Amino acid sequence: MRTDLPIEAVSINGTFIEDVIDGYMTVTTTGRETLTPTIETYNVGSADGETVKYSRAPAREITVEFTIQGKSLTDLRLKLNRLNNILSSDEADFMFNDEAEDNYSVFYTGIPLMQESISKYKNGLKGEYIIYCAYPFKRSTAVIEASPVSISDHSAQFVINYNGTYPARPVLQAEFAGALAGGDYSDDGDCGYICFVDSDENIIQLGNPDAIDLDAYSQAEQLINREFTTISEFSTSGGKTFDNEIISGSVVANQDIMDKYWNKGKGQTLKFAKPTYGTDAAHWHGPIMWKQLRPAGAVDWDLSAVHRMCCNNTEQCGTFELGAYNVAGSTLTMVAGILITKNGSGTTGKVQYIVNGKTVKSENIDLSYYNTNFGYCNRTEIKQTQYYNKKKKKWQTTKVKGAKVRKVTSGYKYTQSNLNTYITKMGNTVTFKVGNLAAYTYSGSGVEGMIAHNLSMHFGQMKGVAALHTNAVSSVRFTMNPSKSYAEISNVFTSGDIVEADCNNAGVWLRNANTEEGKPAPQLGALGNDWDDFVLVKGQNIINAEWSGWVNPDYKPTLKIMYNEVFL
Repeated sequence: MRTDLPIEAVSINGTFIEDVIDGYMTVTTTGRETLTPTIETYNVGSADGETVKYSRAPAREITVEFTIQGKSLTDLRLKLNRLNNILSSDEADFMFNDEAEDNYSVFYTGIPLMQESISKYKNGLKGEYIIYCAYPFKRSTAVIEASPVSISDHSAQFVINYNGTYPARPVLQAEFAGALAGGDYSDDGDCGYICFVDSDENIIQLGNPDAIDLDAYSQAEQLINREFTTISEFSTSGGKTFDNEIISGSVVANQDIMDKYWNKGKGQTLKFAKPTYGTDAAHWHGPIMWKQLRPAGAVDWDLSAVHRMCCNNTEQCGTFELGAYNVAGSTLTMVAGILITKNGSGTTGKVQYIVNGKTVKSENIDLSYYNTNFGYCNRTEIKQTQYYNKKKKKWQTTKVKGAKVRKVTSGYKYTQSNLNTYITKMGNTVTFKVGNLAAYTYSGSGVEGMIAHNLSMHFGQMKGVAALHTNAVSSVRFTMNPSKSYAEISNVFTSGDIVEADCNNAGVWLRNANTEEGKPAPQLGALGNDWDDFVLVKGQNIINAEWSGWVNPDYKPTLKIMYNEVFL
């Protein structure tokens, strides 16, 4: 607890308001003391009393009373505006100074609701806001990670001593083992399913327990799994591009690119392969990176890449191509891929979806610096409402009855851009997902039997025009899937995948190796999962885990159970 702050001072997402608004002080809070449960009962005939159907805790409302001192009315108004901006949050984590002890620190999650009852108080203002907590309990700020206390070839056991006073819903995680990071062949940790079972036989199952291991001709095989700290196994000469562009220049790996706006301003740095384009005064030109997938090629496959592409000058131009090529003698044909092109003024480019050497669809794509597809961040304006005070002849944020109203930009909110491109070929169907654009699926005859031999990437610069501000690739992954005749026995999880089951919201997330973030994967959760009953209770909890019996014992998954302790 900090002794320089009021005992009930409120921290919002880790920051005390007193630290950012001079003259602001928390006076008192109410609503944290206790909760009266809602009890549902029913009568049984003429029997005395009632029978309890259930008891549940209602939502919690915490009232925070505050004062603001200021040097002038204008100063007070500015401070109140700043407080309103701080409280303009859909949902936030709240911690109180008297519950921020070194060995006991807890927080609530709720929505702050500023109240209208602002009044004068000494040389300042007095008011209150309410924190509406739909989830009424407080949780420990420390996330506890539990690892198995014992593990065998295909099972493990957790023993968790839970100290909370109210049941907690854990997050269950499995990371499937693989080869060395960046290796080409890393299917050692492939798995069909994993499940967690508590002592009451409540179960959370992920994947398919009937999945079997595939033989050398039918199994999913990760042919490329590369983070671009090096490009040593990629060729930078030969190959071709979809538009037959000039191949020139080179690619430099292990380049830091930082997005300083991401992660609450702390920044995030990734390693990228960046192009140097060479020179050609008459044509589109730039470097290529390609790699043979395997001599026999792949019929059905998944391709994904993490990529940045944006301009900070409307005159900059460039291209990026990603796709798989068929090789027949000296003829190279793109089986499936994308080509993103910006070839004129502005911030809009074009993405072409290519199947069997032909463009099957084109659409526009935003390539501005803050584009949500491959830019540095998704930047959205924060609007502030102002009212025109006729008497004072000026705009103000304090509401004036009958006044003209306008909204002005007061700042920006940054969220991470997508950065991901996915291409999947299965039979005669190819599905594309580029950045935040809507997924596009193409089906057509002549596609099903096409074999992909090479993975290719190309970076282009327009003749005599400045290149894009950023056009670089962080990672790429190519997985050969079982061909259509083996689709029913395809592996569910491949090495390097991380799957999480969040018992708080019955959510399942899957993060593939060398991708930045997970994707919702509700299809991996069993219909009979006991989401409501799978909880940690006060005292000792024993949870067992097991996974596919055909997983190589040398490549067991790494398991974790993560939770916050919960208190009334």
